[in-house]
Amino acid sequence: MRHKTTNNRPAHIVIDRAALRHNLRRVRELVPDSQIMAVIKADAYGHGMEVVASALYEADEFAVNSLDDARRLREHRVDKPVTLLSATLDRDELQSLGQMKVRPTIFDHSQLALYRQFNSATALSVWLKVDTGMGRLGFRPAELGGVLEQISQMSCVGDISLMTHLANADQPGNSLNLTQLDLFADLAQQYSFRQVSVLNSAGSIALADSAYDMVRPGLMLYGASPLIGVSAEQLNLKPVMTFKSQLISVKMLPRDNAVGYGSTYTLSDDTRVGIVACGYGDGYPRHAPSGTPVLVNGLPARLIGRVSMDMLALDLGDVESQVGDEVVLWGEGNPIENIAGAAETIAYELTCGITARVERIII
Repeated sequence: MRHKTTNNRPAHIVIDRAALRHNLRRVRELVPDSQIMAVIKADAYGHGMEVVASALYEADEFAVNSLDDARRLREHRVDKPVTLLSATLDRDELQSLGQMKVRPTIFDHSQLALYRQFNSATALSVWLKVDTGMGRLGFRPAELGGVLEQISQMSCVGDISLMTHLANADQPGNSLNLTQLDLFADLAQQYSFRQVSVLNSAGSIALADSAYDMVRPGLMLYGASPLIGVSAEQLNLKPVMTFKSQLISVKMLPRDNAVGYGSTYTLSDDTRVGIVACGYGDGYPRHAPSGTPVLVNGLPARLIGRVSMDMLALDLGDVESQVGDEVVLWGEGNPIENIAGAAETIAYELTCGITARVERIII
């Protein structure tokens, strides 16, 4: 479907709310006995946090990475529980969390000192994060007993839940997954928690037997596969973001003609070349190589030459096309995993990299 932008640039993204709801239902099918904490940090992976939260109203909880994002949700009248995955840095932030009924995550001893000094009329529901092998945030497993003892003496803390994060969930056969899961299971059995949570998108698909009380899907909600070597279509996920633009030039160039900055690509035959109004200034990856797939009028074409700030070039092959025709850079019909793979990056980086000048169209 063609969409007309309101600015003078044809590059735009289409956000499909029906696809969001479909993907949420897919999570429910995979882990029917677990609650879902929809991860909508980084402006919902570039999709627009408020739009996504409204579309995913059937999620049980939302996760964000900043207090400002939590505030935006409350101002948008989102009344579901919200978890803050990042650190709380001072007493004012803690006070705001209590007022907005946001669940903080405690993962460092410096936070314990802050909570120890904080008095609140209403006890906070908190998450404790334990580092079972990611090597990032979280208390070491051997520290957990002492941490729980300290927290039990804090009047500002009410119920406590436990989470961890898998380092290799996108590789289900990686033996480190089992190591982390076993370590987490021991902790979950040894101590008493309101809720326990370990699985992200990849884990919810491939390690569903360890779903526990709550899963924390992110990427799969947006219709991209979180598993290496497995497509979104195979997982019955629908793309939420489709990145589109138009051809602004179509011309025949002769064999041996160079295309783009640095003259890094030379035509091997006489070729119909299309120029698309989209570049790295819009969020298309500059390092995408020649051959990266693109759709023109729903038919396959391929990127050639270096991506410029505002434009990129295509080998149109036999595709019938003219100026003004639609180009799908990724999304419906052109899976984002294929572009990410060609550009040696990940789908997360592509969706988060869409720039402010690209118009968002919500359907």
